[in-house]
Amino acid sequence: MSAPDPRRVDIIFERAHQPDPRVRRISRALADAGYRVRVLAWDRSGQLPEIDADGEVEIRRVHVLSHNGRGVAQLLYLVRAVSRYLPMIRADRPAVLHAVDLPMLLAAILMAPFAGRPRIVYDAFEIYSIMERHKYPGWLLAVIGVIERVLPRFADEVLTVGEGRQAWFRANGIRSTVVANWIDAPVDPPTRDDARRQFAIPAERFTILYAGGLDPSRDLDALLRHARRCPDDLIVVAGNGSDEGRLREAAQDLENVRFLGFVQDPTPITVAADALYYALMDDHPYADHAAPNNLYVAISHGVPLVHRGQGEIGVLAGRHEIGVAFHDDPSLDAALDRLRDPATDARIRAELRGLRASYSWARARAALASVYPDRSSGRTASSPSTNGP
Repeated sequence: MSAPDPRRVDIIFERAHQPDPRVRRISRALADAGYRVRVLAWDRSGQLPEIDADGEVEIRRVHVLSHNGRGVAQLLYLVRAVSRYLPMIRADRPAVLHAVDLPMLLAAILMAPFAGRPRIVYDAFEIYSIMERHKYPGWLLAVIGVIERVLPRFADEVLTVGEGRQAWFRANGIRSTVVANWIDAPVDPPTRDDARRQFAIPAERFTILYAGGLDPSRDLDALLRHARRCPDDLIVVAGNGSDEGRLREAAQDLENVRFLGFVQDPTPITVAADALYYALMDDHPYADHAAPNNLYVAISHGVPLVHRGQGEIGVLAGRHEIGVAFHDDPSLDAALDRLRDPATDARIRAELRGLRASYSWARARAALASVYPDRSSGRTASSPSTNGP
């Protein structure tokens, strides 16, 4: 077995990477820093290319057919997928295994002895013992909680997506570095008029966009009820996930709901929107920990957000006017009515644009550089930070 390549980073992921926004930003940043980056992904549909590329980032997908909603039984399919990662890892040994989320951290720990014991970076997108509290029985959640507090101690570095989740790890005695899901403003985006022509949206029609994971935890039914009450408004849903079929059917039944499915580049449809929507169900256990891409898309594109004030959205909304909050159907209608006012819209968009420098990927990328040396310049990594960027 050959010696590990000090420039090789394997990012192991339990999804298909179509691409995932965070994985894409991190993989490209590492490639720009001089690493040979490979994303090992699991395509449950079997329809995406096994060998692919995203700029200088190599993508290798394994085809183990499955679908969402299997619950605990999904672990058997996950084991089969990960077992197909190992020969690729052994054939071109990495210096770093970058494990995305808890199942891949366990996989990295188990594979490391067979791959020359690379460094392990744990990229903790989620806190499963909280996020899955509504799905699994108490005994299983207790087991997940123990695993989630123990396994990160075997990683060389732990990354979190926000200060709220970093605080959870700190409370459990685990040091971490925040590499936030911040996004740079798009370069040369289309004008609003051009974007609307691309999607055949009339210039004056008020349009609300939800783009992201399609999961029952996202209260998209509130948007559908609004569509029924306000047929002049256009609701656009983009993304994929376990709720995709139901939402596609709803779009067929309602003239003013448009379902786009997965969108490779969401910039045009975001520019076309008058408001972005994000809300978890009121009683969802993860509501206080939400750090959604939608918030940072709203900032980077300067589009007002209609929201429930959950997690990091609520924290930022307490400091800045980033949109309008709601809590039920009447207040959702009222929030959207406020955003129809041109003066309110202009004021919020200006506030969002003013936040771009503070919530940019350039700043988050600097935190990533504290964990990874820059191979293109020979710089050495600084010690991992335990404070937010």
